[in-house]
Amino acid sequence: MMQELMHIKKYCVITFQSTSHALKAEKIMKQKQREILITPTLREISSSCGLSLKFKPEMLKTIYADLLENHAAVDEIYAVEVNQRKNVIRKIDPAEI
Repeated sequence: MMQELMHIKKYCVITFQSTSHALKAEKIMKQKQREILITPTLREISSSCGLSLKFKPEMLKTIYADLLENHAAVDEIYAVEVNQRKNVIRKIDPAEI
């Protein structure tokens, strides 16, 4: 499953303001047995922290709710689509979730 997540063409990422926030989020996701990857933040996304959570778009609502419920400090949320080896990125407003 993780191998599949590494190579998907459409996915979401959540960024964090610090590495400790990203690691806390990863711990929460592992406890909840969510399918996520901790990945370097894409260059196209300017963020204070170099780590992001990557996951399938259909899991956005669940993962975001899990993070809020466990007081994880989320910075930004993005939808990413790989189109001819380029990342097309759209920032997601939490109100959309």
